[in-house]
Amino acid sequence: MSYTGKCIYIDLSTGKHEIKETDKALVKEYIGGKGLGFALLEKLAPKPDAFGPENPLIFVNGPFTGTKMQTSGRTTLVTKAPLTNAMHDSHCGGNFGPALKRAGFDYMIITGKSKNPVYLYLTDKKVEILDASKLWGKGIFHTNDELIAKHKGNDPRVAAIGIAGENLSKMSCIGVDKHRNFGRGGVGAVMGSKMLKAIVCDGETKINVPDEKLYDEVIKKHTMAILDHAGVKFRRIKGTMKCIRGGQQNEMLPVHNFREVVTEHFEKISSETTRETLNWKDTSCFNCAIRCSKWARWDGHEIEGPEYETAAFLGSSCEIYDIKAIAWANEMCNDLGFDTISAGSVIAFAMECNEKGLLDSTDGLDLSWGNDKAERELIIKMAKREGIGELFTDGTRVAAQKIGKGSEDIAMSISGMELSGINPKGALTMGVAMVAADFASHTRLWIAEQEMGPEFKEEDIPNTVVDGIDGTNARNSLVVCDFVPLNLEALSEVLNSMTGYNHTSASLMKLGRKIAHLSRRYNMRNGRTHKDDTLPGRFFNEESLAGFKRGKKIDRKEFEEIIQKVFAIRGWDKEGMPTEKTMTEFGL
Repeated sequence: MSYTGKCIYIDLSTGKHEIKETDKALVKEYIGGKGLGFALLEKLAPKPDAFGPENPLIFVNGPFTGTKMQTSGRTTLVTKAPLTNAMHDSHCGGNFGPALKRAGFDYMIITGKSKNPVYLYLTDKKVEILDASKLWGKGIFHTNDELIAKHKGNDPRVAAIGIAGENLSKMSCIGVDKHRNFGRGGVGAVMGSKMLKAIVCDGETKINVPDEKLYDEVIKKHTMAILDHAGVKFRRIKGTMKCIRGGQQNEMLPVHNFREVVTEHFEKISSETTRETLNWKDTSCFNCAIRCSKWARWDGHEIEGPEYETAAFLGSSCEIYDIKAIAWANEMCNDLGFDTISAGSVIAFAMECNEKGLLDSTDGLDLSWGNDKAERELIIKMAKREGIGELFTDGTRVAAQKIGKGSEDIAMSISGMELSGINPKGALTMGVAMVAADFASHTRLWIAEQEMGPEFKEEDIPNTVVDGIDGTNARNSLVVCDFVPLNLEALSEVLNSMTGYNHTSASLMKLGRKIAHLSRRYNMRNGRTHKDDTLPGRFFNEESLAGFKRGKKIDRKEFEEIIQKVFAIRGWDKEGMPTEKTMTEFGL
């Protein structure tokens, strides 16, 4: 099987670790990635304090990780997120997941809290907890370079936090290979709360499969299908930044803190402009021929990016249309350890609060729309929790609670999570999807364009959202990139060739739905209520500008009816709690 058969538990409070056999029963039931991580979190920490030593960081691979399957560099981190106070899965490309598997582990569970800053060094030959006092206070770039230089090994890979994570910002992330991230939810702050600066993984453990010949045949067939796909070829040229033009054409860009859905300046931050201005060179994660990622090098700066969501939030949402300025802010976030979606969203919120006169002080910053210098200054202040940075560093929900004065309506978050880069003013369907998912992200489901199609009707939204989220849950348990254009039937064939399992698209969909029930119950146990199952006030108070509700305000009662239909399809009660019958049916 493509599993290593081993896992490791590390307690930073005691400084001890234990290598165990992978939980075969849970693996068989939940496969890996999101599903396995959620099951482990439910088992180990049903109601932890997000910053408590009992809250585990669960780095968990899937059966695809590190294999010959395209995009097999992807891996998953599961924890209870401080931003949402909920069950959270973050997915990352790059090379860290394969390195963890080469170290010999299907998953790594870290609990406890060290008295002093430390980092972990894991290989298939040794496990060490080492002093990181000289790295504490340093950026992710410096930390990565220092640890790679110190631990040359076979092919070491580093996951590290920056200053934002050390200072427990609820928008902080964990950087991998410098420019890749376990993002959203404040996972970097969970790592910081444990005084864990970084993790270095390396090793030479090989992946085995039951039938090498069958496996190679299946991989070859589906690799050719992926590479021949027109969408893959287009994405290789344009990257995720293709969505700037797509968002403009479909009228669903986040512009001016979601006030608008289009901008006359979009060409300044388009994929084409970015390629030319930032001297893009195609690159990729581990074993990926899609190559959507781009090295950008300009004026002495270097990043892998920017990605669409970054450009949308550090750019159009803040009315900043200088692609070099956006990329510079992106570089700063990568080094300081900020999630660019949440950081950009909170800066746009700060700019609107400034415009409306809601701030008692701007701490000397000119928070006018389009001020890229102020954007960079606020990013630094938030990372250090200095001055006005203290107000905004824990996200829009916390900031709005402190500011008051009606600012809650323009804080673009759902249950604490900043919205992803699809504007519900132009895509009601994505608004429903972000509310109905375990947290508000495009990584739960991307169906933005379906609303633009002539065959898709408003009454189709509930079933489409439920099925889409369940399918994505299954994919995120394998783990496979969203950009792989294979359906669950094809992916089940790949899975079976690696593991000897006998999965079908139907069994994967059932797993996806089980994960939805598990996460919803966990989240409600940990404080989410039905009051959180709604959009920010802006989308009810102002007219929609495109999509099903063009020229109309979204009616709160009608929106609630859609959410209730989602609950009914799922077998949840009117508050959104899975019923006893549903939980019994799914073995929960």
